[in-house]
Amino acid sequence: MANTAKKLRIGVMMDTVQLSDVIGADILAGFRLESIKEAAAFAPELVGDLVQYAPDMEFFFLSSTLDPTGTTCGLKYAPNMTYDDCPRDLDIVLIGGPWPTHRPAAADKFIKEAWEKTPVWLTTCTGSLWLASSGVLKGYKATTNRSFIPTAQQLSPDVDWVARRWVTGPKPYTGESSLKPELWTAGAAGCGLDMVVKFCYDTWNHQLVDLAVKEGMGFDVDSKRGQDY
Repeated sequence: MANTAKKLRIGVMMDTVQLSDVIGADILAGFRLESIKEAAAFAPELVGDLVQYAPDMEFFFLSSTLDPTGTTCGLKYAPNMTYDDCPRDLDIVLIGGPWPTHRPAAADKFIKEAWEKTPVWLTTCTGSLWLASSGVLKGYKATTNRSFIPTAQQLSPDVDWVARRWVTGPKPYTGESSLKPELWTAGAAGCGLDMVVKFCYDTWNHQLVDLAVKEGMGFDVDSKRGQDY
């Protein structure tokens, strides 16, 4: 897929989450237009003509307020968008995993209003429980951290919880996008990283993703790890 004039807007729900659950945002950022242009400036022989395939991206790091927000390792980040103010018609939403006690009302409202207006949703670990708590996953097949599946079944029995490293399938979408409307849910953080890498290869130019993910970040994209444990 060649890049388009439209900037992809990516929302990251990461307040109080396991930091490693949302590193997929950095995987995406590795081959965005800005990053590839920077790479081309000092290593044009590596980039070649791949700039034409690099998507322009904008990231919204979401929380209930713009106050510094913590993650599991104690790192505090400054959100750049609140749930109340964030556009509902994004391109991708990435959700990390907080404890099931973390359910801000503003986040619940955002999920319900953005679910059918945003084509791609990616969750890692208990991020799927967060998504399910809003009611939008009723009848869907999904996964979460393998050890949390019994908890997920108790909290959201109307979701078909399965023990796989990641699960993907179509979802409703009311807008127009170059992205295929899909829900991707993953198990623990390592599963989520593999899932995001798979999503990237399914969606963008393979050489572009290779440059950023395989060469730039050192991911073992030739691994035999798949959807099954």
